[in-house]
Amino acid sequence: MPPRPRTRRKNPRAAAPADLPVAGPGERIWILDVPFRTPAPGSRWYPKPRVHAYVGPTLPDELRPFATKPYTYPRWVEDDLNSEPGPPPTAAPKTPRPEQLEAADAIELAARHAARGFALFDDPGMGKTLSAVVAAKAVAALRGGTTILVTVDRPASITVPHWRASIAAVGDGGYRWLIISPDQLKKLIAGNGRPRRFDVVVNDEAHNFRHRSQRTGYQRRINRLLDPAEKAPFVISMTATPGHHPGEWLYLSSLFAQIHDEPPEHWDDLGARLADAGLPLERYLGRWQWSPEAKASTALQARAVETVRTWLTAATPPLMLHRDAPWGPAPIDGLGVDLTPAEVLAYEMEWGAYRREMKIARTGSDTARGRAALVRFRQKAGMIRVPHTVELVAAHVERGYQVLVATEMVSTAAAPIADQLEERGIAVSRIFGGRADAEEERLRFQRGESRVCVFNTTSSISLHANEQLADGTTATATPRVGFFHQPRYSGIAARQTIGRAHRDYQVCPWWLLYSTDTVEESAGQTMVQRLLVTSASVDGDLSTFRSLAALFDADWLPDDAFD
Repeated sequence: MPPRPRTRRKNPRAAAPADLPVAGPGERIWILDVPFRTPAPGSRWYPKPRVHAYVGPTLPDELRPFATKPYTYPRWVEDDLNSEPGPPPTAAPKTPRPEQLEAADAIELAARHAARGFALFDDPGMGKTLSAVVAAKAVAALRGGTTILVTVDRPASITVPHWRASIAAVGDGGYRWLIISPDQLKKLIAGNGRPRRFDVVVNDEAHNFRHRSQRTGYQRRINRLLDPAEKAPFVISMTATPGHHPGEWLYLSSLFAQIHDEPPEHWDDLGARLADAGLPLERYLGRWQWSPEAKASTALQARAVETVRTWLTAATPPLMLHRDAPWGPAPIDGLGVDLTPAEVLAYEMEWGAYRREMKIARTGSDTARGRAALVRFRQKAGMIRVPHTVELVAAHVERGYQVLVATEMVSTAAAPIADQLEERGIAVSRIFGGRADAEEERLRFQRGESRVCVFNTTSSISLHANEQLADGTTATATPRVGFFHQPRYSGIAARQTIGRAHRDYQVCPWWLLYSTDTVEESAGQTMVQRLLVTSASVDGDLSTFRSLAALFDADWLPDDAFD
């Protein structure tokens, strides 16, 4: 008997016609963000734009949870399909402070003199967001533009709402804004490789584009860094931590080319161009870094940074602005923890045995060398100290503080700290592990519904006292105190973390916790050194690191490092 021919089950999505939604008179095309396998009655899947959509005069109540948010990429697509923009956002109005208007004026002045961009490197908490919003509108008006792109850091669930509320608070000026995370930049590149055009681009936390990567490649194409200045958008680069050395200021390469009156492609390999100019940089494993001589001399590093910074500040008009926070640097000191003999034995235990003893899920080989071994020693040290950190945090909660706990690892630090604090009856906001409700967790902490925030997000979120929230209410006035549960090797991450609560005229002291006589001490030394370099990059106040450097016997620092 011949075999029965197979019949393929039809995919309901594939059966839909490959056409675009069409709105009739008085109707709107509503793009919907429908999660996988979530029922959305009344919506329809359109394969060509690859979206769910509903067509009608208003959006039914049952579909409102899936509606697009203003200034997001789905809303941008939705507005492209309609003759009128979608509903605008609402937020409590804000009046920019004088220092924010001063920064906006400096950016507008640079644009008036045909500069192709500006570097806004103010300290964390100085209000760079509102400065950039005011400036972007002014530059768009000056250039006769209509579109403004804002790239933001992760997590987008916090950073996009923050920027949307900030734009709404001072008004969008009638311009078309798009807020997008680096992970979405590919959506702005057409199939033929051409980037979408924007009149003004704001790159928030621009240090995210300091290394060559796929998303940096997208960013450079969208910013049109190799195009002539007259064909490129005006780019506002914002960060308090430009990089660990000038070779990481990759996002400013075309601005350096303009300053030196050279073609942008001559500065595309920024590290090579800086090395040719005599800066102590060398390429190692595909990345530019300090030369051995510079690594041994903080003074040599500082002179190199000053050379490049002066190119920007000495331009006419200046193309960079940095101002130390008027409320002063964050008080920061160290707290070493002496491990018990049993904890020392656990720290020195072979990783596989330690993992089994501590019931940590296996994620790879039980043996490691080099950098992987250092990471595992840091995991062990951090996990062993969890009870010590929990005790310290609980004590400060009892004293009336709201406490921030900054971690790097999740399963061996953030999660067990949060779990043990909650077992004590202390409410904890968790901003780690890629949570979709990160903004809700942040607001719980800001409203005082939780007394502790455990997080590993280093930038673009606000956890300071008295913050004005988007709905017009104010965060608690309860004083904050922060703890680095783990020293970080990245000075950029450390400085950004400090600025989450030490900002906007609110002082938050920080403590660096570490296990004595472990790899964490060397991590602490590295963190201090790189904090100094990142602060020196913008000519910032270094005095706050004096006691911290002394704590780690930082004899590698020159005598005048803090002068």
